[in-house]
Amino acid sequence: MSVFADGLYQYGGQPVGSSLWASPWSTARFVDGANGNDNNSGLKPTEAFDTIQAAVTASGRGDVIYVRPQAYVVGTGFTRYEEDVTTVLAQSDLSIIGTVNTTNPEFGVRWKYATATCLTNIAPALHIENLGFFAEDKKAISILTNDTLNTHRGADGTTMYNCVIKGGGMTIVDGGTGLRIERCRFSPKYNGEVDNGLTYTASAIARMFTIKDCEFMDGNGTVCDGPVITMTGTITEVMIRGCHFGQTPTGNAYISGTATTVEGVVQNCYFGSADMALATGIAATGLLVSGIYDLTGLCVA
Repeated sequence: MSVFADGLYQYGGQPVGSSLWASPWSTARFVDGANGNDNNSGLKPTEAFDTIQAAVTASGRGDVIYVRPQAYVVGTGFTRYEEDVTTVLAQSDLSIIGTVNTTNPEFGVRWKYATATCLTNIAPALHIENLGFFAEDKKAISILTNDTLNTHRGADGTTMYNCVIKGGGMTIVDGGTGLRIERCRFSPKYNGEVDNGLTYTASAIARMFTIKDCEFMDGNGTVCDGPVITMTGTITEVMIRGCHFGQTPTGNAYISGTATTVEGVVQNCYFGSADMALATGIAATGLLVSGIYDLTGLCVA
């Protein structure tokens, strides 16, 4: 992030708050856990909030929140934000963006739960990017959707790019349309416990669930104790493409799903299994599989 002569700040090549910004209706807010204060306005880096929740609470439809990494500590990485954050329905199209690339989970914005879940999203079309979630004993992200009162629409149009989830996993509850996850890394607990990993449940028809160019790792070298992707209910137009998976999990299944209710494709993926058996490795009837490679480099589908 850099400063212009007129005092505007730049992220991703665009001045924040200027006429060149992607949306003239967006308000940018800033979070700095090392130097911020929740009594600040949050409207510029020198007036940043201390917590992510303060910025979320102050934000409305289409606003953008920039989160700065905290202090780096040799041997342990950046200090973590430790808080449980919840969005509300009226905050549709909200963005929460870390200000550095966090593909390496020891660097960048690190976010740990306070008591239960790092992020609970209710608002549709949330965008999260460049964030590292740590939840060894709890859930990293819960996305709540399509309840009977239509007060939770969290998976409708929500996107997650270039994030890390380590430990507690991600749960999507009750369907939704258009959830998209790209260039993210998922790791279980250090001992291989996946805590359901990435779990997508649908009580009604869910559509257009995309996982692209993601990594599903082992737990510090320990194989996962179950599937890393689980889908239940009626889910159509699933796209799992260009992903890399670790060693063979306990029970052999990398991807599982309720029979006949999951429809879509698994395409151009790599699995760290010496002898990938499709029938057990991708245990989800209804998925079309092609371009699947195992540890030996053999194309098995």
